Amino acid sequence: MKKTFLIAALSAALACPALAAEPVEFQKIPQIMQQFESAELYIKKAPTLGRLPKQQELGMDFPTYVSDGKGGYSLETNNVMTDNVVIASMNKPIVGDVYNQWLVPKNVWVETYGNLPTSTEFKPFKRIATIKAIKIDDATLKLLGSTDGKTAIIKVSWDDKGMKVYKDGFLADYEYGIAPQEMQENYELAK
Repeated sequence: MKKTFLIAALSAALACPALAAEPVEFQKIPQIMQQFESAELYIKKAPTLGRLPKQQELGMDFPTYVSDGKGGYSLETNNVMTDNVVIASMNKPIVGDVYNQWLVPKNVWVETYGNLPTSTEFKPFKRIATIKAIKIDDATLKLLGSTDGKTAIIKVSWDDKGMKVYKDGFLADYEYGIAPQEMQENYELAK
């Protein structure tokens, strides 16, 4: 009985590689990194809202939601709030009262936006740093180990489970992905 259960469990794991897949570090894939040599520069056209964490938020889980492209939202990552981050937010909700919000280490925030927020209330900040970004097509998804031809999981420093990236979205040169709808609404070619 135990042997049968073990064989069934092993068969299920092999049949569903996505369950066992580790996030992929795209920076170690030469075919992807070569694309960044001629990648276009983008800048965020919409201001990003930023604030410092509230004392009662420290140590708590902080989920990041993104558009699912179908009028709803999905969980992208889940992190733990520390006092060494800034909470970044889009100024328009994804849907209802659900916003795309994420945590940014303070040193990265300063490099990207110039100044740290000074309060726990959201204020607008204009991005000063550009990004190089490449479109995620079928070939890129394959290199990233996609099991469904629509998404892949990339390795990121802020979440051991990685970050989901989407076909027709973009990979940014730092270590993150940008969903197709977010890219269309919030970024433009740098001049």
